Order: sequence, then structure tokens, then C-alpha cells
Amino acid sequence: MDEKFIVVWTIDGETTRIPHSTQDAALHQAERLLREHGCDLDITLHLDEISEPPSIWFNKNRMQRWCLAGFPAVRI
Repeated sequence: MDEKFIVVWTIDGETTRIPHSTQDAALHQAERLLREHGCDLDITLHLDEISEPPSIWFNKNRMQRWCLAGFPAVRI
């Protein structure tokens, strides 16, 4: 099973990276983190590998807007 989606977040200076094989699993993880830690959480979602754009699918600003909008459905 390929790990195509990587959720990366930082809390209290500690960065965590969790790979997911599906978009839904990654978004579910991101939503859970944002609900728990608030919409200002430093969180990104990468495609395939951790690097600068273009592999960043959701940057911190997009994650914040998604959170504030109530987590509407998204698709790549």
C-alpha cells in the first residue's frame, strides 16, 4: 500500500509527520487535529513527499480556511 498523503503538524515546537495511503484518511487526521487544537494549528498536507510546493496540497492557510468553513468535502 503506497503512502501518498503526508500530514505534517507542529505543536509546542515538536513536528510530527504521519503518512496515509488515502486522501480520506489524511483529511480525517487533519480534521481531528484541527478540531482538537484549533484552526490556527501549524499543519500541512503533502502529496507523495515532504517538500516545498508543488507537493503541498493544503498549506497552513488553506487548512485554516477549511477549518473555519466547517470542513466541507474536498477532492483532488
